[in-house]
Formats: sequence, C-alpha cells, structure tokens
Amino acid sequence: MSLSVLEICLGCGACETVCPTGAISQSDNFRVAYVVDPLLCNDCRDCIPVCPVDAFEEDPEWAVCDGRGCPLTSARLEGWLCTQGQGRCPTCGTMLWSAPTVDGWRCPRCDDGMRVMCPKTRKLETTG
Repeated sequence: MSLSVLEICLGCGACETVCPTGAISQSDNFRVAYVVDPLLCNDCRDCIPVCPVDAFEEDPEWAVCDGRGCPLTSARLEGWLCTQGQGRCPTCGTMLWSAPTVDGWRCPRCDDGMRVMCPKTRKLETTG
C-alpha cells in the first residue's frame, strides 16, 4: 500500500531524509511539497512518525510489498526476494526477483517465463 502526501505538508523534508529507498522527493506540483513514488516505496512507513503534521495517507489501490497482494508471500515462492523498486526489468518493467537457489536478480517474466509479476508494476501497466 503506497502512501500519498496531503496538501497539509509543510515541506520540512523530514520524510525524504528518513526514506531508505528514495521514494520520497520534492514535487513539481505547487499544491504538495513532496510526492511518493509508489514503485520505490517498500511500505516501511519510516516517514509517518517523522511527519509533524500527519501529511501521509495510505493508498489502498496499491499492493503492499511483502504483504497484501505480493505474490512473494505465497508458499510457492517462499524464499524469493524482490528488489522493491531498486531494480526493474529493462524489457517489461517489472521488479527483479531472486530465487533462493539462483544467484543474482532476474525478471520473473522475461528471464524465467513465469506468469506472475509484481502487482505494483502490473497496476502501473494497466493504469499508465
């Protein structure tokens, strides 16, 4: 579940400073000082407690990394890892995954022929 920044944001930058993935950046939109990139957001929620005005809102349209909607939580894919936005397939754009028995990051679709992919990149594919 990605987060969005509400208009009450003061623009203090505390959230950007604590974000471990670089998902929060200054906005080009004059109404909101900061924005969250849902593909880079790994749902750690480190930004929420440092915001002095509670300017974050959950967006239920997005899947949760390693949680609701993520295929890597299934028993069939136990032990697999995801780049969580830090690496994407140059061909199809989905997140790269690492199998427990294989070294390195691979695209589940293009490299391994799987029919499963990151639901965040699937949402982007269908909406954007």
